[in-house]
Amino acid sequence: MLTKTQIKIMKLFVSKITGRFSLRQVGKELNMHQALAYRSCKELINKKLIIADDDKYILNYKENHQKLAYFEHLRSEELLKKDKRISLIMEDILESFPYGYFVTLIFGSTVNSSNPRDLDLLIIIEKTKDIEQAEKYLYNITRNHSLPIHSLIISFESVFKMLAPREEKNIMTEVLNKHLILHGAELFYTLIKKGRK
Repeated sequence: MLTKTQIKIMKLFVSKITGRFSLRQVGKELNMHQALAYRSCKELINKKLIIADDDKYILNYKENHQKLAYFEHLRSEELLKKDKRISLIMEDILESFPYGYFVTLIFGSTVNSSNPRDLDLLIIIEKTKDIEQAEKYLYNITRNHSLPIHSLIISFESVFKMLAPREEKNIMTEVLNKHLILHGAELFYTLIKKGRK
């Protein structure tokens, strides 16, 4: 069982999947005493949720996908409670999108905004050949909502191609450090694990 402090720390780490943090940075980011951050991080290291990377710490995105999905759920739940428009859009997608195996996430400015003017939505589906049809379904599902939606649908194969060159800027490298996963977090972490060698 994790403490509230450890959950706060994990929410920070999952929000910036490729972020590297010193214990001092963790304390500063979360406005907590360094000793508390240190003790809490040590327990997270013991549980292998975060791992040492030289003199800093990183999220262990290669293991514990179910637990990481839980922290992602906590983060997205906060947004969905604050913004009912996004909550309604997500309900419609889950109810009407015909694919059972997909990831839905928000990225870009929407992640940090308390009252977004639009919604940057990324959906990851299994097969490239289904993208065009999936775009039509998504358009029909979302067209009646008041919040303007900028959507992008990509396939697992595209995710792997974009994640392989770590230094290249693309939608996936942007998403890793500025996202809110609304559906399919466990699958998302599996894709990252396979895509980032």
